[in-house]
Parts: sequence; C-alpha cells; structure tokens
Amino acid sequence: MKPLIAVTTWKRYVPTFWDPRSGLYTLSEHYVEALHRAGAVPLMLADSDPEDAEAIVDAAHGLLLTGGGDIDPRTYGEVDQGVCIDVNPKADVTEQALLARARDRQMPVLGICRGMQMMNVASGGTMRQHIITEDGPHLPEPKEPEAVKRHGHDITFTPGTRLADLYGTDRRWVNSYHHQAVDRLAPCFDVTARAADGVVEAIEHRELNWLGVQWHPEKTMDGTDDVLFAAFVESVRQSVSASLS
Repeated sequence: MKPLIAVTTWKRYVPTFWDPRSGLYTLSEHYVEALHRAGAVPLMLADSDPEDAEAIVDAAHGLLLTGGGDIDPRTYGEVDQGVCIDVNPKADVTEQALLARARDRQMPVLGICRGMQMMNVASGGTMRQHIITEDGPHLPEPKEPEAVKRHGHDITFTPGTRLADLYGTDRRWVNSYHHQAVDRLAPCFDVTARAADGVVEAIEHRELNWLGVQWHPEKTMDGTDDVLFAAFVESVRQSVSASLS
C-alpha cells in the first residue's frame, strides 16, 4: 500500500485569465515527484479551518509541511520588524493545528524550509526574522534563474544524529532559498545541522519521528536528497504497520 501524505500548499496571488491577482494554492511539482519516487501519494491541502485538522490528519498517514511565506511574528510572541514577506496568519493557525493533531497521533512529519520553522514555532520556539548578509554563507539570492539553482552553501551535520547517519557524511552542500531561520529552539528538538554562520539547518524531535530541514531537498537535482524522502516515507509505513498490529 502506498501511504497517503498530507502536503501543505502555498497560497499565492498570480495573474490568470480570471483576474490579474488570482489566489491559487500552489505546490511545486518537485515535492510531488519526490514523494512519488519514494512510493507515496501526496494529498494537497488548502488553508483549511483549524477545527478540521483532526479529520485531515486522521485521513492521512504522514504530514509534509512545505516552504512558503514567512510566519507571522505574533505567532511566536514578537512584532514584525518590517522584513516579513507574504505572511498568511490563517495558514499559520491551520498548520499549528495540523501539527498538534499529528503530535497526538504520533504521526511522522517532515518539515521543509517554512515547514521546519513552523514545527519549531508550534512547539514553543522562535524565529530570526532576517539572516541575509553580504559576507556570510547566507548571501542575497541572485536574480537569474540559473544562478538561483546554484545558490547555496555547506552545512555540517551533528555526529550521531539520524540525519548524519542517513546521509553518511558530516558535511554537504545544500541550496539556500530563505531569509529567515530558527532562533530559540523548542525544548523537544535537537539541532542536527548548522551552516558556517551558526544558522540552524536541520532539527530532529527527541521523541517523535519528526525531521525538519531548512534547505529544499525536493529541488536537489542530483538525487542525493532522495534518501530523506525515502526515509520519511518508510517511517510512515512503519507507523501505519505499528498502528495495525
């Protein structure tokens, strides 16, 4: 049986035949393809009402929180410093509700970019609202598409962690498409990778099968990040098997 993975989407306003600012719930094809390669079926989610989180999570086998706009700073008890982009408070509330239900069910969760940040915030952590500098690993994102694809930096894994074991190395290059990062880590997580400037690049839950990465593994074209999706989907399969036994 192929497990069903509930996948969050990014509400964006783009021009269409209907309106120059049409609201569309978007999901990059790369997420879908990565899940398909791992043997899972993605179920795209819109901004549902928080009270529907229980039904949504109960209908799925795993949860993938994807990238998207910045988290509303009020969600973690701070004020917007004027640098936040594409904030969607409804999405924040919905994703917190999804994570709360996933926690209750001990459902495996994979968080990517914003998704990792939301995992931390929903568990009591906070955010750094802007990390881009002109002289560090987190440089301004280039404008040309081909240069964007090459934009990234090295990270160092924490030895002995699940991610270090999964990748079989202590260092690797990752892409970099974010301007915010985890600040205070929620007590239930451990940092499992950092960039040279200390920015948190990956986290693991101490008790649950929750992994979060700051980079976009679905966009790694050489296939070396497929191990992450394969491990996530396998953890979902094991969770389903355990619930049936």
